[in-house]
Amino acid sequence: MNKKHILPLVVSGLFCAGMTFSLAKPLAEELRTDKVVEVIKNQDPVMSKQISLSFPQEGQVVDILRPNVVNYINDMHSQREQLGIENDYKINDYFARADIADAPGGRYTKDTDKVDVRNYAKGKTESKSKLVSLVFSKEGFEESDEFTVKYGLKADLSDAKEIVTTDTYVTVTNLLANATYYWQVSSGEVSSAVQSFNTREGFRMITASGVSNIRDMGGRLVEGGKRIKQGIIFRGGELVEETYYDGGSKHSKTLTPENKAILRDELGIKYEVDFRGDSEANYITESPLKDENHEDIEYMRIPNMTAYDYLIKSSSESLMSGLKNMFLKFKNANEKHVYFHCWGGADRTGTAGFLLGGVLGMSLTDLIVDFELTSFGGNNRYHDYNDPKKNVFRFPSLLYEVVEGSTLSPYRTEGALLKDVIAGFLINKVGLTQEDIDELRANLLED
Repeated sequence: MNKKHILPLVVSGLFCAGMTFSLAKPLAEELRTDKVVEVIKNQDPVMSKQISLSFPQEGQVVDILRPNVVNYINDMHSQREQLGIENDYKINDYFARADIADAPGGRYTKDTDKVDVRNYAKGKTESKSKLVSLVFSKEGFEESDEFTVKYGLKADLSDAKEIVTTDTYVTVTNLLANATYYWQVSSGEVSSAVQSFNTREGFRMITASGVSNIRDMGGRLVEGGKRIKQGIIFRGGELVEETYYDGGSKHSKTLTPENKAILRDELGIKYEVDFRGDSEANYITESPLKDENHEDIEYMRIPNMTAYDYLIKSSSESLMSGLKNMFLKFKNANEKHVYFHCWGGADRTGTAGFLLGGVLGMSLTDLIVDFELTSFGGNNRYHDYNDPKKNVFRFPSLLYEVVEGSTLSPYRTEGALLKDVIAGFLINKVGLTQEDIDELRANLLED
């Protein structure tokens, strides 16, 4: 019914109920618009209901990392600025020290390097994505009414994920970094307005409960101002279908139907690269993510994968061949998303991540940050020699080889970019071509 026809009926209804009006007052004053609307709402339950979005507010920036992680990253970046490093994408002596071979319990880096991840990493849960609450208010609804919360990257919500709730909030996780999200809440015929919020730039950790230390290789800023594409290459801990023992080491079950759905469907993993040895991996030849509904998930293992400076110095042709095949898979990760891992996702995985992030153009500081973020999952890893297992966790030795060691010296020309030094290693020792490197960067960096 047209609203202009409602008013006479409402007025008539009021008189029929025995209500009278003072003729001394104009009718327009007696029947103000808000009173008419109030009466209409009382007659139409839908019009008396309202949904408003409370948090995040329009355009608000939210964190997707836990507070201690954010503080650590911010302090690492602030320290770089305070030290006046003009170009952290070039080889510089910020992290170099000549007495690396016998640094007796001292820090590998200079005394001015004061940020210690041990002061920030407090627990395993901090290696997961931060939960973001989407909060709304309701008016005129019953307690048992259900609400559908939609959120996505497109303004028309055509790509939206949906969560149904009877509460006035939901929590979401694994959001992309440096992205704009749109969201809306509806119940029946009533919907809120569509609002947007932004996620903070930088690193992206992934929650897939049971599997440890997962993070996206994307989102990071690289030399030249571009960013690595998100959502196509991930690093993390091992994927175990059922608990088994390798000698005296226990490999606990990590996979569940729930986290398999995250890895296969949400992250879109199509290729698993495994750095574990044969017995360490329980002699598997297929990815445990593969089943009758996911036949297209491929698997490769590099059983002799090593870490840190040992990898840079290695003369193993089979290892270099494995690395080459892995980087060719990275090159095509737009088409088949890749997950690479060892046991805990720290040393072998950290070294592979260093090479990938480095050749794509990440700064030296951010490469160190990426390595040390493993500490927030309980596997403490540092870029100095205070680690009691310094002969095992040799990340400082890897830094030394890149910055001033002899192995990479042929590629370390004056003013050389870090990415080109690592590219030199991948071309001359691993066996990639310059065309492979160019395609890798073209495919994995945002336009």
